[in-house]
Amino acid sequence: MFDLAEFMGMPLDASGHGAPIDSMMGWVHWLMVALFVIWAPFFLYTLYRFRATKNPKASYHGVKSKFSSYLEGGVVVAEGVLLVGFAFPIWGDIKNDFPPEEASTVVNVIAEQFAWNIIYPGADGEFGRTTLTKPIEIDATDPRGADDIIVADELHVVKGKPVIVHLMSRDVIHSFGLPNMRVKQDLIPGLTIPVWFVPEMSTAEFHQEMKKRLPISDEQQRRRQWPPYRWIAMEEVAGAGGEVLVGMNQRLSTRVLDRLHEAGVADILAAPDMEISCAQLCGGGHYSMRGTVIVHETEEDFDAALQTYVY
Repeated sequence: MFDLAEFMGMPLDASGHGAPIDSMMGWVHWLMVALFVIWAPFFLYTLYRFRATKNPKASYHGVKSKFSSYLEGGVVVAEGVLLVGFAFPIWGDIKNDFPPEEASTVVNVIAEQFAWNIIYPGADGEFGRTTLTKPIEIDATDPRGADDIIVADELHVVKGKPVIVHLMSRDVIHSFGLPNMRVKQDLIPGLTIPVWFVPEMSTAEFHQEMKKRLPISDEQQRRRQWPPYRWIAMEEVAGAGGEVLVGMNQRLSTRVLDRLHEAGVADILAAPDMEISCAQLCGGGHYSMRGTVIVHETEEDFDAALQTYVY
């Protein structure tokens, strides 16, 4: 009854702490609805009651009724309940009650114009030093970094396992945003800022929840309605000759869309990825600073995915 997330355009929640955050936002909006219902008629009433034609001479004593004071006091109490009873506990849980690192996936994220450099510590569980050159690399003089792995724009995690992210920036202020994990944190050059979350929905489950049929057209305006490179095919499409035009789980690039359009395919069943976004205007290429969250079902799948980046 009180959950307004679906009416507020919130992205699908795939995290462990998303429900209380969405609930809190719902209560705030219910308070705003109540204020509108009460204050708007009261404001219109005062405009009519104290109009200049009926009150040509100003009253220096004002209204003696305490009704407006009671309303203001009620608003203060309601806001206090939301802050003390809801907002403070949620904030304290998210910002103070970090899970133990030994039971979590721990990664370093170094943001730069315009990419997310995601560093995994390898089998020894220790991070080596990284250079702040472009591109960012593991410092070869630090033995702890011999097995570290740097992945650009892809955050690999395991379903149900806490994730601790240490955020850094090599140049300007960025903002690490995981809309589906209800995470957003500014990155300040010179500071290391930790955030954490628990992914409760795998990428496969997310795709199943989000899948829908999308139109295919050669008109660029229609393609702009949904960025094709953010979507994954949820079906295999074959051409008239039986050749596979797009495979299951294949990314819908512009080249793939052109191939489907030329084959006369009108639409395709597809689903978006969970996104890493930069929520801070960080330069001319800000729009391109996007990554992908990939949630694996098992630790084995996670390890296998990281091994593909080992050279």
